[in-house]
Amino acid sequence: MSNYAMDVDVAKVGCPVPKIDEVKKELLISMNELYARGLKTSCQWSSDLLLSLEVGNNPKPLTKKIEGYKRPKITRSLLTPVPKRMLVAKSTDLYSIDQLPIPYKEMEFYLHARTCYNAKEYQRASFWLKNCSSKIPLFLKMYSDYLAADSNIKNIGSEATPSMFKEYRNLLNYLSQLLESIRQKKKGDGYLTYLLGVVYVKLEQYEAAVKMLVESINEVPLNWHAWMQLGDLIVDRVKLSKLELPNHWMKNFFYCQKYLDLQLNEQMLGMTQYLFNCGFSDSIFLQSRVAVCYHNKRYIEIAVQKFQELIEIEPCRLENMDTYSNLLYVQHQRVELAYLAQRAVKIDKYRVETCCILGNYYSLHGEHQKAMRYFHRALKLNPLYLAAWTLLGQEYMELKNSNDAIQSYSKALEINKYEYRAWYGLGQTYEILGMFKHSLYFFKQAQLLRPFDSRMIIAVGNVYEKLGNIDMAFQSYLKGRAMGDDEKLGLIYLAKLYVVINRPNDAAKMFLEYIEEHGLDEQTRDHSYAYMFLANYNLNRMNYDQAFHYAQKCLNYAETKEEAKALLKTIVHERIHMEIDNLLSTPMSEKQSKDKDYDKEEMPRQLELLSLTQKNEMNQNEDDDDDDDDDNSDEEEQLCNKITMYMEIVDEELYIER
Repeated sequence: MSNYAMDVDVAKVGCPVPKIDEVKKELLISMNELYARGLKTSCQWSSDLLLSLEVGNNPKPLTKKIEGYKRPKITRSLLTPVPKRMLVAKSTDLYSIDQLPIPYKEMEFYLHARTCYNAKEYQRASFWLKNCSSKIPLFLKMYSDYLAADSNIKNIGSEATPSMFKEYRNLLNYLSQLLESIRQKKKGDGYLTYLLGVVYVKLEQYEAAVKMLVESINEVPLNWHAWMQLGDLIVDRVKLSKLELPNHWMKNFFYCQKYLDLQLNEQMLGMTQYLFNCGFSDSIFLQSRVAVCYHNKRYIEIAVQKFQELIEIEPCRLENMDTYSNLLYVQHQRVELAYLAQRAVKIDKYRVETCCILGNYYSLHGEHQKAMRYFHRALKLNPLYLAAWTLLGQEYMELKNSNDAIQSYSKALEINKYEYRAWYGLGQTYEILGMFKHSLYFFKQAQLLRPFDSRMIIAVGNVYEKLGNIDMAFQSYLKGRAMGDDEKLGLIYLAKLYVVINRPNDAAKMFLEYIEEHGLDEQTRDHSYAYMFLANYNLNRMNYDQAFHYAQKCLNYAETKEEAKALLKTIVHERIHMEIDNLLSTPMSEKQSKDKDYDKEEMPRQLELLSLTQKNEMNQNEDDDDDDDDDNSDEEEQLCNKITMYMEIVDEELYIER
């Protein structure tokens, strides 16, 4: 367990969940309030949670018709008018206008302003609410002012002038003073306090923002907007443990999200299991977080299965599908990724998730410029989109653009310093640049965040080896192997390190294990290195059959093909010399006693294999200068004489047998 790990104890960090029917009533009331104030994300989150409830803590029954029930037929006379009946709205009716605490004289202005707000015409909405003073219209007016200014400055982007930023900041200061005045006079509510916290965030007054958001959550705990804004400010595990939150069941969902953000995957799964047991087992929010958690834990097959289940439950949902596209990218599943990209474009091609999916699709096909275009488009839609910054850094590395890659990874860390992929990417970038001390620092930061990830540990070991610290490299490789070594990088690095420290027997053992575990995927540079080492290793120990076998494997790789040809010559020559010397030095009586154990066709078969491997090369070199032939004529003549003596001895043995 990591040094940062925190055991899940619901009594300490969470809160017991009340009966589900009480939760349902609370959600219905809250949804009405959220929708009235234009907090659409919170309202949608609450509605998703409402769908997952199991009323009465019993399993949700299957949808079926009630036996013996028939819907009565209603017949109406055309001559008899049906009297109109006024529907009395209950306290839990969703979007019931007559239940909103808005004065009658402000209701018409509020309704018109909300239609403008829904059309994202924020300035119009604010204009029609300028004379309203009740809490809901006042919140919608001030929230519209904030959104109008914020969206305007985002749309302008890099073209914004200093005067525009000054005007934007002046508006924020005006809103903060007005909201603080309302709060001091105790004329506001939890939603206005939440808006004050959001404004403080934009003004970079983070301590005041945390205070206001916690106060807002105490007053209106079902505003998921406030929880998420608070979560963005709590980016440290120590601060999370010291945070004083209300004793409300929504705190459990907040901890689920923060555990996931802070890479506390085991704690997140524990809290999720508790909520599943409390009746939220069908929550799409929780199921999607579990899928992302398995992605973080590198349980790729399980994560893919979880995402596929989410797609079956809600096919048009795009949230977290960018993470699913990362999994398909890692597994090189082009067909599935193409299908996901096509479906995302049909749903909404202007969502950041869609842009990320398309970026991964083009990157997998080697079209890195197109991939970068879509990642930039995602960042234009949301400059704080963490995944796009990290993936953009990877694309820059593919194009050998180290400077822009470093900037992208650094921007990702500014957004979330617990993004281990950005730390790891910076380590790789500086390693390529040859700045190994910088690379070691970044890899160690990634290892602190992912203490059980073998990739981080092995990356640290590889840099230690390049820095000449063989002992630390050796320890890191062994630790990486103990952690599972999913990609088998530790195995090949450890084998190469054994070669460096002159332990050939251990190196051969590691290379053999590597080849056995990667038998289905042999088209890598590491395989060619392993085969060449094993060929030389067996040649030095006069295991000519094994040496010949591994040398032939090396012919399949461009980087070792020429060396393998020369090695095959050496193996056959040494084998012939050894056999001839043994036959010449062995008495005739011993030759006859070993007739049955000696394979007389073995050497001709080796010679035939050698001739086949050399045939093309001999045809290409038949027009070479005669000087090279003269230089090697003496050696070839001596070899031919020995082969002739060998064949005469074989014929003599055959004659004796007859």
